[in-house]
Order: sequence, then structure tokens, then C-alpha cells
Amino acid sequence: MSSRIQSYDRTPFWGQKIIRELKYLQFILNNKDQSVNVSKDCFRELLKAIILVLHGQDKIADRVESISSKFKIAEKDCVLLVASLEKLFRLAIKFSSKKQEVIKDDLIAILKIPQDFVSDLINVLYGAKLNIENVSNNFPKNIYLLSINWRLDVSLSTSSLNRTLDPFILVQMNLSNGESLSFEISLDVFHKLRFSVALALKEMDEILNKSFFKLNE
Repeated sequence: MSSRIQSYDRTPFWGQKIIRELKYLQFILNNKDQSVNVSKDCFRELLKAIILVLHGQDKIADRVESISSKFKIAEKDCVLLVASLEKLFRLAIKFSSKKQEVIKDDLIAILKIPQDFVSDLINVLYGAKLNIENVSNNFPKNIYLLSINWRLDVSLSTSSLNRTLDPFILVQMNLSNGESLSFEISLDVFHKLRFSVALALKEMDEILNKSFFKLNE
């Protein structure tokens, strides 16, 4: 199967490209590797391990070793399975507000994961054992801009005669991590910045208006 989605009327919950973790699950769960036989019981034990991982518990190493020994799967393969399933769950949790059928259909129709495995996975994703709200709060978050303030200022006296009475913009940005950044820029640079931002917003709007990016739920 190509890593790009072909002939599908909407974008699956993981995006346009099938990442390597999902391709690994697709390969293993369809018995393409005879040395790694994942039975239904084994898969359910892996899901129990995933719950521990997503809740940040530190007993995962013992659980992986137990699965490896019980189901005769190399420990390195168990680690790969857990890591791949963790990635799948983290992607699915971001879209867990969608109907279960949407995620289920993506897994079966595109990844071709057997339905028995998908049913168990959906039961865990939407079940009581997995606290999605707490798990989501544990996800790493990018720092973002909370607020920005600026004012026009004039230097009445500086060590450089060239800058006396030269107007500039003083900018202060407050970030989500509590950090505050301040800097000053000349009027010329400020106008270039305004133009660049306006151009970027215009190009983003043009891209989003293309039919390729309009998704059907």
C-alpha cells in the first residue's frame, strides 16, 4: 500500500501520509511477519500496556517483558508494537470527539487492520479505563502567543546622535509558558513586518480555499 491516501473521500484522522508506526502495525497485525504472531489475547495485553504508558505509569518495562515471555515474541518487537500503538492512540485521542465509526472506518478501510483488533482498540479508546482528558493534558504542548502589546516611542537622548528623535516601535509579547519578551524595531522594519504577515495570511487563505483542503466529515 502506498504511504499516500488514494481514492478516499476524506482525510483520515492521522493525516494524508501513513507514518511508519502505522505501517508497522499494518504489517504485523496482518501476519506479514511470521516471527511476530500477535494473537487476540496478546493484543489485549498490549492495550493494557498502552493504558499504562498514556497515564504516565512507570511499570511498562515489566509489562513488556511479561508479554514477550508469555506470547513468545522478541522483546524488541514488543517494544516496537507498544511504541506504534502509543502513536496510534495519541493520534486517535486528538480526534476522539469524532464518531467512533469514523476512526474505526479509517483503521479498517485504509490500514486494513483486522476488525477484531479494531473493535478492542475502539473499546479502550472510548472506554472508562482510559481517561482521555487526563491523557490529553499530558501531551507536550507548543508554546504560543497569549498577547502582544506595542507602542510608538521616541529616543530623546542616546549615545548615538543618529538615533536622537528617531521614532521606533516597542513590542512586548506574553507567551503561554509565562515568559515575556520585549524588543524594539524601527518604523521601516515594522512596516516590512506588517507586509510580510499580511502576505502570509493572504497565502494561507488562498491555500485553505483550495478544494483539496476541504474535508468531508
